[in-house]
Amino acid sequence: MRIRNLISRALFTSMLLASCTGGDQSNGLEALKAQYDFAVQDTSSITKVVIRDKKPSSVTLERTATGWVVDSVYPARKDAIEVLLKTLGEVRLKNFVTESAVPEIEQRMEVYGKWVEVFVGEERVKHYIVGTETPDMLGTYYQMVGAELPFSVYIQGFNGYLSTRFFTESTLWRDRTIFGLGPGAVKNIEMVLPQDPSGGWVITRENLKNLSGPLLEPASSPEHWSLVDTDFQHIPVTDALALFTVVKSVQTLKYEGAIIPSDNVWSKKDSIFSSTPAFELLVNTVDGQQLRTRAFYKKPEGQQQSADGTIHVWDPDRFYAELPDGRMVLIQRYGWRNLLKLRWDFAEVQ
Repeated sequence: MRIRNLISRALFTSMLLASCTGGDQSNGLEALKAQYDFAVQDTSSITKVVIRDKKPSSVTLERTATGWVVDSVYPARKDAIEVLLKTLGEVRLKNFVTESAVPEIEQRMEVYGKWVEVFVGEERVKHYIVGTETPDMLGTYYQMVGAELPFSVYIQGFNGYLSTRFFTESTLWRDRTIFGLGPGAVKNIEMVLPQDPSGGWVITRENLKNLSGPLLEPASSPEHWSLVDTDFQHIPVTDALALFTVVKSVQTLKYEGAIIPSDNVWSKKDSIFSSTPAFELLVNTVDGQQLRTRAFYKKPEGQQQSADGTIHVWDPDRFYAELPDGRMVLIQRYGWRNLLKLRWDFAEVQ
């Protein structure tokens, strides 16, 4: 059976070579190679990648002087861009496709495929369709737009398929930093705990003794940040550095992952956002903006219990969250550990 398949594939390839060049096998070989030459040798020269599907949805990724951006606006995730560029540069031919399999593969590409355009400067250097996985799950079907054949491709050393690297939801490409604000851009930070209002706190660098108007203390010195209650009454603290750790954390806070319409929980978004938050973090900036992130309890996946055997009603590690721009995401308690504190964690014991 294996010998028969090899003979069939050889005959099919010979027929394709002849059809490409009218019988000139040397030129036909080059024409065939052009149909599976998917790799961009110098990925550092790539300036733009456009990915589309049949939904329709699309995303445009562009290289700028300050890094890659999504749809000309949002900073892109560095890890996702690195994986994409690696894929664009290292994809290789794995197998030719048997003639009998071509119609089904092309039909699946038409429905599930991702159309990929790669640009160097203003020139489009690659334009192909990324299809579904091969039956052994170790390859992916690719086809140049306008070419006669699809091909099975892979990346050496990677066991899996590549189609999952070409997603068209723009929010999944965006950098996961929530605020990205350094201390100098922040006026004050407020933690609101709806179920425990007395535990809430405000960390500010406003000079509360200045009666002539708001005066901001230097941002880079821990001693210039103060803890106050919600009425802006000063509260003595045990460690000014602990307050400054909160301020610096605002710059690096990230979410774990975006929740998109294809996720099961998306249909519950409105009801989750209308429930009582676990907490709200308000960041007031020096230019008058108020940026709010609200966190909501999330049911655990499966039955989880603590060390003493208590079954968790809510996920102890993650929350759903609403970002300042209204997107729904998951956040990790660990990543927010410097901020998930009560007022008494900072204050001097009276």
